[in-house]
Amino acid sequence: MLRALMQVSGFTAISRVLGFLRDILIARYLGSGLLGDAFFSAFRFPNLFRRIFGEGAFNAAFVPMFGRRLEKDGEEEAMKFASNAFSTLLVVLIALTIVAIPCMKWIMGAVVPGFKAKVEMPISSAAGEASERFSVRVDGMRDVYLTVPEQSVDGLDGAYTLTNLHFVEEKQREFLQFFGTGERGSVASLQEVTAEYTAQEQIRAEKDHREPNPATQHLLPNAAEASGAATEADQSRWVIGGNGQARIRLPKGHDYGWFEGELVRSGVPDSVLPMDANGRAPELQIYRNHPDTFDLTVRLSQITFCYLLFMALVAHLSGTLNTFKIFGAPAAAPILLNLVFLVGLGVFVAGMKSELPAHVLAWCVAVAGLLQFMMLYGACRKNGYHIRVQKPVFDGSIKKLVLLMGPGILAAGIQQINLLVGGVIASFKAGAISWLYYSDRVYQLPLGMIGIALGVVLLPEVTRLVRRDDMQGASDSMMRGMELGLIITLPAAVAMMVIPVPLISVLFQRGEFTAEDARQTGMALQGFALGLPGYVLIKVLQPGYFARENTRAPMIMAGITVAVNIVVSLLLFGPFGHVGIAIATTVSAWVNVVLLSRGLRGLLHPGKAFMGKLLRIIAASAGMGALVWLAYQAVGSWFDEAFIQQCIALALLIGLGICTYAMMILAMKVTSVAELKAGFRRG
Repeated sequence: MLRALMQVSGFTAISRVLGFLRDILIARYLGSGLLGDAFFSAFRFPNLFRRIFGEGAFNAAFVPMFGRRLEKDGEEEAMKFASNAFSTLLVVLIALTIVAIPCMKWIMGAVVPGFKAKVEMPISSAAGEASERFSVRVDGMRDVYLTVPEQSVDGLDGAYTLTNLHFVEEKQREFLQFFGTGERGSVASLQEVTAEYTAQEQIRAEKDHREPNPATQHLLPNAAEASGAATEADQSRWVIGGNGQARIRLPKGHDYGWFEGELVRSGVPDSVLPMDANGRAPELQIYRNHPDTFDLTVRLSQITFCYLLFMALVAHLSGTLNTFKIFGAPAAAPILLNLVFLVGLGVFVAGMKSELPAHVLAWCVAVAGLLQFMMLYGACRKNGYHIRVQKPVFDGSIKKLVLLMGPGILAAGIQQINLLVGGVIASFKAGAISWLYYSDRVYQLPLGMIGIALGVVLLPEVTRLVRRDDMQGASDSMMRGMELGLIITLPAAVAMMVIPVPLISVLFQRGEFTAEDARQTGMALQGFALGLPGYVLIKVLQPGYFARENTRAPMIMAGITVAVNIVVSLLLFGPFGHVGIAIATTVSAWVNVVLLSRGLRGLLHPGKAFMGKLLRIIAASAGMGALVWLAYQAVGSWFDEAFIQQCIALALLIGLGICTYAMMILAMKVTSVAELKAGFRRG
């Protein structure tokens, strides 16, 4: 097992390193603004299924059935089953893609509801009341956008005014009071808030990817020019710019809870108002994200959705190869995704303006999916395993595969489902999706190298042992997997807790990715790090169910876990923002570990030896963390210097941590060099 694990982990490590290079460039060119949020939202949806399938959701059902057919009926019959499953999957996915792409607007409306307008008010005099008040939550927001249709701006002069525009501070609330409106604090006028922002920013123009000339982006006049001079009569013109958009920048670290005001309709006859193509009167819309984010997300998602089709087929081919103990090609396939991204970023994106960088990256996703499929299909043929496209036959085996696969997808993809839930909630805070994405990329490195690799290697091995009725052997394999997982992930989790911001700043802080982005992402990383060992244990425990073709029990446990994640996310998002979502994902992971462990009490037997090793691993990790923290206090100032000094400081901290931990686990006899050599020889 150790040899196969090292092979999978090695290719995964290469893929993750290239992935970091990819994300460094994405952070440089997209940042955490309009393009960053739109692209990551569009990429997250198909990438969710890539991770679900790649982390064993499809194979949770397919590999045990394919392995049993191989053991019982021989290779020829097994390959007939594999070809039929492949053809059925292909037809279903093509149909799904044809339906989903035209419906992407409604799909994204459910996935990122926070990108849509929070307030929509008709300007038409037929709308009823002559005036209408509005109130929008802005806690944690960086900007508030007010828009009217751009083509209607000239025709709206005198049709409405916006009065009494102000922000209301929100006092500290009790932990569980976030469901309410909170206590209202002092009121600040729009001019005062704008003055505070411009004082912080020294009235400097901020780059906006949608315009090649940053100087054109001041949609509000400088506070020094306005300084209360705007009268009620021209207030609307003062707020809404010539392109139909106004961006109100909020000061960093603000305590405002609401943006409030009043839309006053002047009674201009509807007949003179400019109507849209559907004959509707124009509306004033208020957003908590850039108004174009949702439409851009829809367009990008229509491109990236093709990736889902290829990833499901890649998962099938990977399961076939893994059953024959061929782990290299499936583990190496994700490298292609990052290589295509790097080519796109290095050759095409550099120097691009407007939305083009996001569109190029979306096409990179689709092309990479095709290349990964071609690579694994070729690997199957090269090794003599011919997957043939045929007319699908929905026989008993396919029906059973479908019945097992549904629960298996929910169970094996629980972490990704939890991240999707978190993303839905995070879409209500500008920048949160990007911060969660970048922190996810960091903790995914150890998770991918050990957790996912263990799941890939353990499933076919435990399946073979269970088929031979060797339950003790299956138990021993899973216990070895738990030991290996904890030896690597516990110290990694401690390191991410101790030095999160240095890790993020060295990896991503450049270009559009600011120091504040690094701080916010670092806090999310700390929340995720607490659950890293739990995520790995889930990957080790689930094969104990899947090998016995039991996907129902893990599905029920996953459903409980998702419910826990939703509740905790809602509880913590109010007081802690995006960090609360990371903590909720961690809590749900450990709940899943407890449930899975209880269900395997008849198979798993962690004795005193295992518990003793666990305590020593915890002690070694804590000692390493304390030493790294002390060293960080000594070299912390280096992270404010040039990039090369930051890299040296981070390398020193990581090197110190690795050496300290290695010496401690050897001294505490958690493992030994001889034991590692023996495990590698056994494979």
